[in-house]
This record gives sequence, C-alpha cells and structure tokens, in this order.
Amino acid sequence: MANNLFQKILIIRMSALGDIILTTPLLRAVAEEFPEAEIDFLTKKQFAEVLKYHPRLSRVLGFEPEQGFFGLLKLIGKLRVEKYDLVIDLHINPRSILVRYLSGARLQRRYFKRSLERRLLKWFRLNFLKNSQPVAERYFTALEDFGIFPDGRSPEIYFSERESEKARRIIGERADQPLVGLAPGASRYTKRWPADRFAQLGEWLAQRLNAQIFILGGEQDVGVSNQVREMLTGKGIKSALDLTGELNILETSALINELDLIISNDTALMHIATAVDTPVLAIFGPTSRELGFFPYSPKAQVIELDLKCRPCSLHGDKKCPKGHFECMLGISPEMVFEKAQKMLSQ
Repeated sequence: MANNLFQKILIIRMSALGDIILTTPLLRAVAEEFPEAEIDFLTKKQFAEVLKYHPRLSRVLGFEPEQGFFGLLKLIGKLRVEKYDLVIDLHINPRSILVRYLSGARLQRRYFKRSLERRLLKWFRLNFLKNSQPVAERYFTALEDFGIFPDGRSPEIYFSERESEKARRIIGERADQPLVGLAPGASRYTKRWPADRFAQLGEWLAQRLNAQIFILGGEQDVGVSNQVREMLTGKGIKSALDLTGELNILETSALINELDLIISNDTALMHIATAVDTPVLAIFGPTSRELGFFPYSPKAQVIELDLKCRPCSLHGDKKCPKGHFECMLGISPEMVFEKAQKMLSQ
C-alpha cells in the first residue's frame, strides 16, 4: 500500500558534487517509501546537472550563492509557496539551516553530521568514529523515525542516450582493450597522489596490460592532467586520451560507465564510478574511512597507509602539516599497479 503521509518533499544538499551523489541512496529510499509524493532537490546551480535525469525527482532547484543573502531570502519565499510537507536537510550549513527553518514545511528533519567527533579525531586523535557509518548511510539518520534505513545499494546517476552515444564514440574501436580511467585531480593538494606516479602507473597499464588510458577531471584539474599526459607522452605512451575539462558531468559519467576500471584520488569521479557500477580503485591520503567518504560500492577498493597522523584534515589541505606527505609519498606505483591488475583480472 502506498504511503501517503507526505505529498511534497524537499531534500537539501548544496554541495559538493560527490556529496550530492552520496545522497541518492536516501533519495531512492524516500521515493520507495512515499511513492505518491513529489520530491524536489535543492542544490547549487553548478551541480544541478548531475540530478537532471533522476527519475525520482519532480524538480531540481538550482541556487546561486553569488546572489547573496537577499537572493537566499527570495529563494525561501518561493519555497514557502510550495507548502512542503517535509524538508530534509542533508547539509547543515548556515544556508541550509535557514532554508529549513523558514521553509514553512510541516515537518523538518536533519541528519546526524557528527561534526564534533570528526574534529576530535582530527585535532586530538580521539576516535569516536571507529564503527561509524559511511556518509551515504549517515544521511539516513534524518529519517530513522519513519523506519527508513539503508538498503546497502550503491548511489545512482542517470544520463541520456545522447551522453551514452558520445561516450561510445570516444571509445570507438578500443573496446577490445582494458579501458582504464585515471583521475589525478582533487579539490586540495594533499588529496592528490603525485602526477609522476599517475604517469608511471599509466605507462605500466598501457605497456604491460595493453590498457587504453583516459585521463579525466573537471576544468579545475586541467593543470595536473596535462602534467600526467605530458609525462606519458615522454614515456612513449602517445595513445592516452586526456579529456579533462572537455566533458560535462553527465558526459563524464557516461564515459566512466563504459570503463573497466577507474583509478582516482578522493574526488567526485570516485563517487560517480560507484553510481554507474564501474570498479574504482581509490587512493586516500590525509582523509580516512572514519570521516565517511570512502567509495560506497562493493566494487570499490581503497589504497591507504596506516599512519598515526591520519586523518590530518577533513577535506584535504594546501600542504602536509607535518611536512613529510608520507600518506601519499608512501604509496608506490607498484602498489597501485598490483591492485589494479588484480581488479582488471576479475
């Protein structure tokens, strides 16, 4: 029997891209629990595209932070007209809190962010998160009183046949080779495995496994991706295809969907891979499992080092606070290649 408790629901997650993708298991569960409800999603306009084709959403509302406080008030005024029955805050920052409280919704819910525990781990090495849930499951704490719990399934992302066709054109006649994506970028420097190591890894994948290499990322990753491509060319690997900054979010997702493996730093492309069911090998340095952002998929594996100084950051930083950067420099190309080879053989 359909649950008609709510007619209109608003989910809020302003940013970032990976975090938005991690909300989709909860979105799926809400749609299954309340199949008659209209579900809207509020996010920053720059990320709205990732939810463009989501079949469970009625609307994706794009907020532009550049419009400032008065723009936010104008948005809240429009939301109040919608008369939402339930607003679910999956961000909990000043903007989302203001929207939640002033939305006029009949009910409000927020998830258990565990901000204090994360900072105690980072600052004082007091670990109250040893058995904590991944963030994709932590979001469900917002709706536990409705009996909605994680189902263990991966995130979701949807794209059109146009994006799929473009991805197939890019791959072309290479489908008989192992297709491997490299994602050397990341939002912060300390979350990036060095470019020369990505290049060494790419050389071995191409030479030893006959893999076709695709270098992927957003416009902000063009610099580091260019470094990797130039190093590969210098090593005689001229077939590597650098698509960084050339594809939008959904085109990138469609391409990753066609790959056999993606090797990524802790970045949004890692979460996109989980959402299209592509195996992903993730390299983690300053951040750790307890923070909740490991790739959420049974096809994902993580390479990390057990160091006392980890985690030193919640989201990465401009430089290693200890000065040695051992969490990344201690991960060798040999370690990653061996793991990647095993994953491709499976």
